[in-house]
Amino acid sequence: MIASPPLASCAALLALFAAPAARAAATLTCPPAMVETPVVNSLLAGWEVEVRSGRRTLSDAAIHVSRGSERGAAPPDAITQAGREESATWTLSAGDGSVYWVACSYGNTSALLLQRVPDTARRCVATHEALKSGRQLNVQPVRCE
Repeated sequence: MIASPPLASCAALLALFAAPAARAAATLTCPPAMVETPVVNSLLAGWEVEVRSGRRTLSDAAIHVSRGSERGAAPPDAITQAGREESATWTLSAGDGSVYWVACSYGNTSALLLQRVPDTARRCVATHEALKSGRQLNVQPVRCE
């Protein structure tokens, strides 16, 4: 006769297999710089264009949200500061049709680089060094889980 395992062991195994799969954490790293070549599509008679192309350095990382055809910055739920390091935290809503993006901002341009946050993520944290002047340095990869 084969002895059956204790009931507690069966319950522990059942709980292990019934538990939802752990969400994989994602680290999204903004490129440290981008090269921009602006384009002007409209020009009034009598005006000339001087385009200032160049290398733009990373200045911030934040979360943007898309709903349908509209996309914009999502305000963080919390901002914490420890010394000169500042962290912003966003809680992401599941199932409301929103698509979340890490938006990388660069100095001297309104252009953004965007990378989609995995649909399984429920929280993202962006960290950087904050200076008294309001400038941000050492923008860290955005952690989403």
